[in-house]
Amino acid sequence: MNTPACSPASLELSLPSELGYEVIARDAVAAFACRLGIPAERIEDLKTVLCEACINAMEHGNSLDPGLRVQIFCRIEAERLVVEVLDQGVSRYTAAPTPLSIGEKVAGQGSARGMGLLLISQLCDEAGFVTRSGPGNCFRFAFHRQPGHCSSGDR
Repeated sequence: MNTPACSPASLELSLPSELGYEVIARDAVAAFACRLGIPAERIEDLKTVLCEACINAMEHGNSLDPGLRVQIFCRIEAERLVVEVLDQGVSRYTAAPTPLSIGEKVAGQGSARGMGLLLISQLCDEAGFVTRSGPGNCFRFAFHRQPGHCSSGDR
C-alpha cells in the first residue's frame, strides 16, 4: 500500500511480555513519530515514555508472563500523536490515594515504585489510564506535533 507521507496513518505492534522487547517498539514508534512531524527534540521523550509504559504493562499488567501480549496502537488525532499501550490484565491498575513526588520518593519518604508514571507525566503532553470494558489496562499518552510539518527522513 502506498501512503502519502503526510496523510493520517496508524501503527500497531504486538509484543510478548518479555523485558527487552520494549526497545523494538521504541525504535518503531520513534521512526513513525518522526515521519508524522513530532519535533526531533521530543522524540527522545517519546522513546522514554513508551519504554516506561511498555515495561509497566509487562511487569504490572501481565506479571512478566511471556505468553501474554502487550499491544501498542499509534494514531494521529488532530495535531497530536496518540499512543495506547494495552496489557492483558493479570492485575488491574489502581491509583495511589495521594501520590508522592519524585523528590519525596528519592528522599525515602515512600516506595520508589511508581516513579515511571511520574516521569511519564513530566515528559509527554497528555497521559493517563483509560477505562476498558474488557480485561486488561490501557495507558494512553499523547505528544503534540507541529502543524504542516512532515518529515519522512531523519531519525
